[in-house]
Amino acid sequence: MNTQDIIILVTIFILLFSQGLWMFYDAGKRNEQKWLWGFLGLIHFPSSLIIYLIVTRRYSKKITCPNCYYTIDKKNIYCSYCGHELTEEEKEIGSKEYKNTLN
Repeated sequence: MNTQDIIILVTIFILLFSQGLWMFYDAGKRNEQKWLWGFLGLIHFPSSLIIYLIVTRRYSKKITCPNCYYTIDKKNIYCSYCGHELTEEEKEIGSKEYKNTLN
């Protein structure tokens, strides 16, 4: 094993470790399964990062309607199930409630 091979292996190790560490901390902030995402970040680059970004960002756009508890998009003004008009405060509270139901 020559010097160039060692440099490549060290670079790959640094990329995988930093990706896994970032995914671990970011998943913890988003109330996701941080150990799972951190482990997946250690074994694949960049596919697990792309999957992580798609999955965690998709869930953050959902909220729970405070009137009927139906899951809807955060961008909606009205609940598509019961027709309740959502205020900005209700959208924020509904987003937190939705994240709690996932865990």
